[in-house]
Amino acid sequence: MTNTFTFFKGRIALHAILKAADIGKGDRVLLPGYTCIVVPNAILYRGAEPVYVDIEPHTYNLDPSLLEAKLKEAARGTYRAVIVQHTYGIPCDMVAIARIAREHDLLVIEDSCHTLGSKFNDQCVGTFGDAAFFSSQWSKPVTTGLGGWAVANNPVLQRRLELAHGEYTQPSRAESLLLALQLVAFRVAYRPRLFWLVQGVYRKKAHLGLAIGSSSSPELECVEPPNYMKAMGHRQVSQLKTLLDKKEADIETRRHHARVIRNRLRESGFATVDLPTEYDPVFVRYPVLVENREQVLNLARKHKVQLGDWFLSPVHPNETGWTEAGYKAGSCPIAEEISRRVVNISTDARTSAREIERTIAFLRQHATPYVAGQTMKMGEN
Repeated sequence: MTNTFTFFKGRIALHAILKAADIGKGDRVLLPGYTCIVVPNAILYRGAEPVYVDIEPHTYNLDPSLLEAKLKEAARGTYRAVIVQHTYGIPCDMVAIARIAREHDLLVIEDSCHTLGSKFNDQCVGTFGDAAFFSSQWSKPVTTGLGGWAVANNPVLQRRLELAHGEYTQPSRAESLLLALQLVAFRVAYRPRLFWLVQGVYRKKAHLGLAIGSSSSPELECVEPPNYMKAMGHRQVSQLKTLLDKKEADIETRRHHARVIRNRLRESGFATVDLPTEYDPVFVRYPVLVENREQVLNLARKHKVQLGDWFLSPVHPNETGWTEAGYKAGSCPIAEEISRRVVNISTDARTSAREIERTIAFLRQHATPYVAGQTMKMGEN
């Protein structure tokens, strides 16, 4: 983990990158209009302004052509950086984005929280930009319960990030112990068929202050919570090193599961994620577009079928109050439409072949394929 800087959560790793880049009041940062609320929050907490760019329907990622158009409309120097998210583990077109960034003197920050091992043109994501941040939260490719890390590929930014990292405090002993207990409970109790129960219990305990939640109430309201600037605890760092040493086995499992999911979805009449050969994704979740998402999610809960809801909106999980995050309704129509239609299937090692078959059978019975999704293909693998 040389030149890796660890933090209590992935979003705090992004905050540290922005701090190291001296991005703050008066600066503007571009990002996809299909993200988690914690990403624009990190920008807002630095006093900067998030500016959203719509996504490509076939990759769920920031559309380079729309990024270029937005930059051409603005005076040079208006924007300081662009955050590109490798959504679900699908890599962005980093060649196009790097070219645009060079032309407009932008820092490129890769949001790699959804992936480990995805490649574009045989190069791993997280190594293209000036910096990248990752997550080890419960639902991510590796988990230390909560956690995240940042890497800097730009030598100047790396030195500044090392200095900035020293300003982030260690979690308290009580927090570290509670997080460790939560992680043990998760590993012992969690099974795909218990997904909805475990999620409900976790959120209730977090709301009551009996667990460390992924996002606090202030964060959902775009307000910086107390003691936000925290590094990763020593126990978490040790766990993360062990997990990263074993990541290749997890990557192969996810690749296998994604192939099975894609083939079964095709056989069942659902649109799949089909990409040119330069894209080599390692899916953390496999997205499926349906006409009747709310009904499908309600029935999945009833039938104990694990289906995720990333993303409920352009600033997930906020379905209202977008203006607080600097998002204007209607500004990213593709992202808004997809967020009304998408569910996803986990690819992790706990999701057995039998569970995948059960999930596809559930979708065949209860989900209506999103017809417009058939146009979201770029080509066959």
